[in-house]
Amino acid sequence: MIEVSKHGVKFKVTETTEYLNYFWKDIFPNWEDLTYSTIIPHLDVNKTFLDIGAWQGPISMVAQKFSKQCICFEPDTLAFNNLQRNIELNGFNNITAVNRAVSQAPELVLGHATELGGGGTSYLTPTLTFNSKTISISQILKEYKLNEDNISVIKIDIEGYESELLKDPVLKSLNVPMHISLHPFMFPDKEAYFESMAEFFGPVTYRREGDAYEIFINKQ
Repeated sequence: MIEVSKHGVKFKVTETTEYLNYFWKDIFPNWEDLTYSTIIPHLDVNKTFLDIGAWQGPISMVAQKFSKQCICFEPDTLAFNNLQRNIELNGFNNITAVNRAVSQAPELVLGHATELGGGGTSYLTPTLTFNSKTISISQILKEYKLNEDNISVIKIDIEGYESELLKDPVLKSLNVPMHISLHPFMFPDKEAYFESMAEFFGPVTYRREGDAYEIFINKQ
């Protein structure tokens, strides 16, 4: 068991692989500080936070403190199992974990070049592949009785699949804050990638944190 803290929220995580243990102990304390400082002010104890691409839960296990509930979607079964263990270890009863990818497609083939569960699982990786069940944005809204009035933030970090998910007209129509991680380095034509993003965002400025790009859209 590893004890960690972020934005005043203390919680525990299970020890797993050498890399993931290193992440929690050495990387997490300073990991994606801009992401947290952007999302947290928009959270609401009376609303739901949607975490699409939740991995082991580093965002939601902090966000739960400031939310009515967090609903996490993670298709990588190894990462999902770690997420579930971390939720149970802390007794977080306002976090729901769903082992599905979010997509309009009935099924996705996902993979990783070196190891599953490490946070880099993508539909763009042709090795170590597996078939993932999916759930669409419209299905999420219906199943969890959600709408623009009771969602605080939608966070999307799905290793390149944002280029497909953002085509969903239901997602595009939602007037709620969205924090989206961008992955141009995963595409051979980065200019075309950013052009496809602009179809959803319009003319905006992308923020860069280290090697990662992100954008926060607040339509409200």
